Amino acid sequence: MLLYLPFKKGALLFACVWLCAAVSFAQNSTPVIDVSRILLSDTIHSRVLEYKDSLHEANAGNIQTKPFAVHPWRFLRRPNIEQTSATWWITFRVTNTGDSTVRAYVFLGYYPRLFRLYKRDRATLQLIPAPAAIGPVEDSAGLRRITVNPGDTNTYYGQFELAHTNANSVDFRLLRDYYVPAFSRGAKFPLNNSTMFAFIITGILLMMIIYSMAVFVLNRNHEFLIYACYALFTGLLFFLKSYFNRSFSPFNVFFETYLDFIIQSLGVFFYYIFLRRFLDTKKTFPFLHKLFIVGQWLTLSSMLIFTWFSLGADNFKMQEAVESLTKYAWLLTTVIFIVYAVRLNIRLLNFLVVGHFLLLLFSVASVLMIGNPGFFSSTIYSIWRDSMFYYELGMTLELILFLTALAFKNRDDIVERTRERERLLLENERKEFEKQLAVVEAKQEERNRISADMHDELGSGVTAIRLMSEIVKTKMRDSTLPEIDKISNNANELLTKLNTIIWTMSSSNDRLDNMIAYTRAYALEYFESTGIDCHFELPEYIPPTEMSGEKRRNVFLCVKESLNNIVKHAKAGDVWIRVNIDNNTLHIQLHDNGCGINLQKLREFGNGLNNMKKRMDSIGGQFSIANENGTVTNFVVPL
Repeated sequence: MLLYLPFKKGALLFACVWLCAAVSFAQNSTPVIDVSRILLSDTIHSRVLEYKDSLHEANAGNIQTKPFAVHPWRFLRRPNIEQTSATWWITFRVTNTGDSTVRAYVFLGYYPRLFRLYKRDRATLQLIPAPAAIGPVEDSAGLRRITVNPGDTNTYYGQFELAHTNANSVDFRLLRDYYVPAFSRGAKFPLNNSTMFAFIITGILLMMIIYSMAVFVLNRNHEFLIYACYALFTGLLFFLKSYFNRSFSPFNVFFETYLDFIIQSLGVFFYYIFLRRFLDTKKTFPFLHKLFIVGQWLTLSSMLIFTWFSLGADNFKMQEAVESLTKYAWLLTTVIFIVYAVRLNIRLLNFLVVGHFLLLLFSVASVLMIGNPGFFSSTIYSIWRDSMFYYELGMTLELILFLTALAFKNRDDIVERTRERERLLLENERKEFEKQLAVVEAKQEERNRISADMHDELGSGVTAIRLMSEIVKTKMRDSTLPEIDKISNNANELLTKLNTIIWTMSSSNDRLDNMIAYTRAYALEYFESTGIDCHFELPEYIPPTEMSGEKRRNVFLCVKESLNNIVKHAKAGDVWIRVNIDNNTLHIQLHDNGCGINLQKLREFGNGLNNMKKRMDSIGGQFSIANENGTVTNFVVPL
C-alpha cells in the first residue's frame, strides 16, 4: 500500500505534466494570425490545425489533449463521403498588434450543419464558448464572432460537422466585421449571369404552368395538369437553387441536404406520368409504358429510402448511394428511351429524343463540373464554370424541343379532330339520306299499293259500269235513254282519268322515256275521233332519266289541257308535238295550224292557262303561249 500511493501520485503528476506540455506544444506550434493586418478578409487554411474525430468522442473538455496536425484544407474544398461523415476540430491563434480592438468573424464555408467556436481562457485553460454573431450579420451556421483587444493573443478551438451533401465547401477565412455584409452578398450571388439565366428558366416554366392549367381548365386534358406539376417542381428546384445559392440560412442547409433531391425526384416522377399520357404509351408503345411505370415506382421508392437515411438513420453514406443509384437509373431510362425511339423513327418521338439527348449531354457535363471544379480554367467566363448552368441549359433545350413536339401533336390532334368531325358529318348525312330514302321508298310503296288497289277495285268497278251501260244500250236499241249515253260516256272518261292517275302514282313509271311514251300514246288516241292529224316528233335518244310522279303528273296534265284547248278552240286540221332534250332540260312544244289564240281575249282560257302556269311553277318549269300561224305552246322542264 505504501508503495502504491507514491506510484499513483507520480502517475497523476506525470499526466498533468504531459497535458501541459501537449497544450504548450500545440500552442507554440500553431501559427499566429495578426487580425489588425486584415483589411477585408484573409484565408487562413495554412495557419489552422485540425483533428478528425471519426468516433465522435471529443468534446470541449478533452479536445486540448488530442493530436492536432496541419491539414491541406485546400483539398477539402469538395469533401468526400468519409470526410463529410466525420466530426472535425480545428485550432488557431490570433493576435492584435494594433492599438484598437478588432472585431472579426470566423467563416467556415458552405454548408456546415454544426459550428461551435471556443476561446481558451488564459488563466484556467478552459474552453469558453465564443459569443454568437451580432451586429452587421445575422447568426448562421457558417459564421462566428471573435473580439481581440490590443496586444492580446487568443487561442480558439472550433468544432464543426459538414452537411450531408456533395455541395459542401470548406473555406477558412477571417472577415472584418464591416466587410461581412458585402461578403455575404458576394457569396450568395457569385455568378450573376448564371443566376439570371436560372430565373429566366424559372419564368418560362411558370408560363408553362399557366398554359398547362389553362388547357386543363378549357379541355379537361389531365395530361396538362400532370405537366403543370412537373414544371412546378422543376421550376421550384431552379428557383431555390439560385435564390438560396451559398446562403447561410438553416433552410438552405436543409434544402441542400434533403429537399433538393426530393423536389427533383417529384419532378421526374410526374414527368414519367406525363410521358405515358402524352404519348398514350399503353396503346401505342407498350414497352415504353412498362419502362416509365418502372421508373415511376423506382423514383417513389428512392424518395422513401432517401428520406429514411436522411431524416431517420442519418446515414450519409447510404443517403449518397441511394441518390447516386437513382440518378444512374434515370440516366439508364433516358438512354433506353432514346435508343428505342430512334429505332421507331416516329416524328413525334424524334422531337422528344433530341430534347432528351441534349438534356442527357448537358447533365453529364454538369456532373463532370461537380466532380471536377477545376475542369475549366479560371480564365473562362464564370458562367461556363457553373455546374448548374449546364443542367439549366439542357433543360431549356429539352423544353424547346418539347414545345415543338407539343405543337406537332396539337396539329395532328386538330387534323384528327377535323377528320373525325368530317367523318361524323358524312355519317350523319348518310343516315339522313338513308332516312329520306326510306321515306321515299315508303311513299313509293304506298303509291304502288294505292295504284294497285285503284286498278283492281275502282278500275274493275268503272269497267263494269261501262259494260253494263253498253249492254243496256244494245238491248234498248232505238228507245235508248239519253241518260244511259251519259252514263256510258262518263264511265269512259272516268276510266281514262283513272288510268292516268294509276299511271302517275306507279313508281315503276318514274322515268322520262316512260312519261314521253305515255303522253304520245294519249295524244294519238285523243285525236283519233276529232279529224285532227297529230304529228309527234321525238329525239333519236331519250336518256333513262329519273322523273318523279309529281313532275310527270304536272307535265302530262299541262299537255292534256293544251290538247283539250286545241280541240275546243283552234279549228285546226293538224297539230305538231315536238319533244326535245337539251342540257338536261325537257322542251315540249305544241303547234297547231288553226286560227290561233287571241292574246287580247285570254279570259276565255283564263282558268286553263292559269292552271298550266301554276303546275309549271310548282315543278320549277316554264310555260309560254304565242300566236304564230296558229297557237304555239311551250313547256320547259328542268330534269
